[in-house]
Amino acid sequence: MSLYSILSSSDSEERWVNRISQYFEKEVVIHNVPVSVFSVPKAISAVKPEAYTPHVVAFGPYHHMQPKLYQMEKYKLAAIKSFLTLEQILNFQELVIEKMKKLEPVIRACYHKYLDHDGDALAWIVVIDGLFLLDILRGYGHVKRSQHKNLKQDAVLCRDVMMLENQIPVILLKEIRKNLQLTSAHDGDDLELFLMLRGFCQLHSPLKLARVSSTSPYSSFLHLLDLMYLLIVNHQATTTRPLEQAFCLEKTDGRADAVQHQSEEEGNDVILDVGEIVEMGKHLGIVRSVLKPVKVIQDMPWEKISNLLGLKMGNEHDKDNHPTVEEITIPSVSHLSKFAGVKFSHTAGSIGDMRFVQGEATLYLPIITLNANSEVVLRNLVAYELALSNSTGKLAQYVDFMCGIVDTAEDAQLLREKDIIRGDLSNEEIADLFNGMNRLSAKARNKTVDKINEYYNKRPMVKGYNFVKKRVFASWRILTLCSTILLLFFLMNSFCQVYGCPQFFGRIR
Repeated sequence: MSLYSILSSSDSEERWVNRISQYFEKEVVIHNVPVSVFSVPKAISAVKPEAYTPHVVAFGPYHHMQPKLYQMEKYKLAAIKSFLTLEQILNFQELVIEKMKKLEPVIRACYHKYLDHDGDALAWIVVIDGLFLLDILRGYGHVKRSQHKNLKQDAVLCRDVMMLENQIPVILLKEIRKNLQLTSAHDGDDLELFLMLRGFCQLHSPLKLARVSSTSPYSSFLHLLDLMYLLIVNHQATTTRPLEQAFCLEKTDGRADAVQHQSEEEGNDVILDVGEIVEMGKHLGIVRSVLKPVKVIQDMPWEKISNLLGLKMGNEHDKDNHPTVEEITIPSVSHLSKFAGVKFSHTAGSIGDMRFVQGEATLYLPIITLNANSEVVLRNLVAYELALSNSTGKLAQYVDFMCGIVDTAEDAQLLREKDIIRGDLSNEEIADLFNGMNRLSAKARNKTVDKINEYYNKRPMVKGYNFVKKRVFASWRILTLCSTILLLFFLMNSFCQVYGCPQFFGRIR
């Protein structure tokens, strides 16, 4: 077998030949069965692969046979037998397996990757994992808000359920329930199954979901992750503008955008460093003469001064341990608040209700609830959105936006105080979450970002810095001279604050 073959053995090759010839001769055509379970590209999973690979349990053929996950097999079977009748168990092969084998072309059509399993194995995998998923979902059908905490028994298990490569298509879940008579014969759309899936989404979604009435169409979603995605992107407040108005896609040159991003980020850092150095200067102005010169000099913000001068003191080895993650070009929450006076407020809607009102200098953001599994849910939702050929990238743009404005724990705290961020994660964990997610909509920008950047760059403090950067810091020679003078000034000022040097200054004059 070739090292790069999708087939694992000569038996697999034989199965492949038989299957292809059978399809060719019988002209098997699968209608209205779209591919819905995609494999996550390495370009997306490279930054954090563990967020896309199940840790405890596999659902479906992609990971079912992995040794580290197969130990759950006996627990799956025990859970399944616990809610089946004796008659169903005794006639399981005839009731379910044989009927699912007839749907082999449909099963294969749902999955993006080639499935190296014969018909029998594929039917058993789908039925076992499908029934185990249904067992997990049983408690979510009619859940009151007060009962939600009781359903959070295994956070790791629920996290695996939401992974893109771990989805079981709804068309197969409906078939399993119908064959075992777990649904009413008159309920063609299986409303009970929808209520269970929606209940799970309501409990584990980090963003608000669209309300669905009993008369709404609920049979068009493809699997659990697809349902959560549709409920998130279709949720609108009553007074919300359409998302297309808030997020207007504009093509841009990725290289130019990256250069601009780097320049503006450096500018933001310098502004913050200047502010902290000014505060330190005020502190030095009231230092008592009892302090030693060494202590005064030691207490000076040398790292901040060096950053201001472009002389980074950080350990270069840290760059290897923490790969650079690209983000959109936008100031952070703390910078917008400190240097542009931007206020923040939560909205009643979801991602479609996000907007910046320039007249109010207010950025309106949807409420997001972040818990232990939220990062995995967000990452897999976005990965699924990017896999859809007809997607506009709404969710990816929102996630990119949050990654751009939340850089530090201070940013997270400011949004928490405005009730925009909720949940159990600490401010540091929230900052790590958004800093660890790479930019996903690299070829698109939205008008909200452009409005904020335009407003921010017109603020007096920012304009002053941009002028200085353009006129003074353009030359490295001038920068070196300025840095030397600045360092000498701080040293001289610190020394004179302790010992006093009027005679020295008199000579200079």
